Amino acid sequence: MTRLEKLQKIGLNSDETAKLLIYSDQGLRWIKNTNGLNHQKEMDKFIDNVVSKPRKKIKDFVAFVKDNYFSPEGVEVDNEDFIRRWNGAYEVLNVQD
Repeated sequence: MTRLEKLQKIGLNSDETAKLLIYSDQGLRWIKNTNGLNHQKEMDKFIDNVVSKPRKKIKDFVAFVKDNYFSPEGVEVDNEDFIRRWNGAYEVLNVQD
């Protein structure tokens, strides 16, 4: 099953799925510094982590990514802001209840 199929299987629509895939790709490349050889494996692990979470946590994570990770059109994001946004979403996904 592809990453896209895994995310759609848990009820995410096309827009949500695309945004989560972009979020995970960017963060793994630029924040977690995965190398080219391991990137695809790390992407699979990240998506598996997302789909393993309770539905409420997934909904909160998706909402954070949609509302806070992507900047509005015309708004420039510097490296510090990018890291803050990515880590904020990551915390929503991984904080213990």
